[in-house]
Amino acid sequence: MNLKKQNEMDSRRYPVQEHMRLQRIEWRIQRIGYLFLFTIVILGACGLFSKGMLSNKRVKSADGALEVEYERFGRLASDMSMTIRIRPQQDGDFRLVLNGEEMDNFQIQSLQPQPQQAFSRGNALELHWSSPRYRDGATVWIGLQAQNPGRYPVTVTLDNKTSVQFTQWIYP
Repeated sequence: MNLKKQNEMDSRRYPVQEHMRLQRIEWRIQRIGYLFLFTIVILGACGLFSKGMLSNKRVKSADGALEVEYERFGRLASDMSMTIRIRPQQDGDFRLVLNGEEMDNFQIQSLQPQPQQAFSRGNALELHWSSPRYRDGATVWIGLQAQNPGRYPVTVTLDNKTSVQFTQWIYP
């Protein structure tokens, strides 16, 4: 009677042939895979693929007259928001130009307040507001919906004087 105790980490032939060295390699690969999946889930919850703290971004012009809050990462056919803040203007009139491939890729769902005039030229959308109530500054809210995935550089210009540039990534 053989009562020899077998070490669990040794390769064996009976009852099934095992190669423990390869088994240990497979266990390491599984642990790395678990860590990778856990990292993806945490980054997704933080906004890497859409809304969240990693996606929300604010960019301000050098003179401080223009500030844009936007979502860096978006998803195809999902709603995205853009908030444009304008420093007080002397006469209350201002013109915003949104320029870039974004204008061909995005469908504007909402625009508040409504501009008095709006024009499109090529890849640019020009919006004009004129009212004494804008002397204290203004905030423009734009609701967008992406139509195609990809990387889209955008430029927002205020009165042909100051501008900000940023890039948005749209995932499928």
